[in-house]
Amino acid sequence: MMQDKDNVGVWDTLIRSVLSCILLAVAVEGIFPAAVSIVLVVVGLALWTTASTGICWLYKLFGIDTYHHAR
Repeated sequence: MMQDKDNVGVWDTLIRSVLSCILLAVAVEGIFPAAVSIVLVVVGLALWTTASTGICWLYKLFGIDTYHHAR
């Protein structure tokens, strides 16, 4: 099985984690209409997943790597 290389750095992970918590909390509060809340949940879960795994597929697509690999 091929293992993907992490491409999300520490600061990037921190920002993604905080943003995901904020977006999910706002979505659960029901401040916005249902459609907006669904979008907030989807984006919040995507950020949480990438922060948890350390792998961002959009970063891979665009060749971005914020993780400092040991040489």
